[in-house]
Amino acid sequence: MPKPLRFAVVLWWVVALLLLLEIAAMWFDRGGLVEQLMRAEGLPAADAARRASRLLVSQTAFGLVLAAGYLVLGAFVQRRRAWARIALTGFAVVHLVMLLGTGAVLGPQAVLLVLGVVAAVLMWRGTSGEWLTGER
Repeated sequence: MPKPLRFAVVLWWVVALLLLLEIAAMWFDRGGLVEQLMRAEGLPAADAARRASRLLVSQTAFGLVLAAGYLVLGAFVQRRRAWARIALTGFAVVHLVMLLGTGAVLGPQAVLLVLGVVAAVLMWRGTSGEWLTGER
């Protein structure tokens, strides 16, 4: 496996790990989310707690799907499956559009975006494509 492609796969796995860490951080700061909902939307404590729980569950499910996708598709790229590079790129584009659509492009999301762009560029370099398609 060419070094740029190996580095790209590792970067996708780092993106997955950071997503999992972000999920854990959201759950550890659950109380902060409840307070933020109470303050920003004027919700009573019980309503804010229910809404925070729904948000956490949906964000956790979405984050787990993304992390699993990056891990599994990265493993398929490593196993020389050319289709996985296309699937991984599509997966990353969907993730990017969702981040941009929510306006969440600061903080940890900015790091994920930069890592994803670097990984995608490395994954589509000529040497990576030649190795994946067996042209070498």
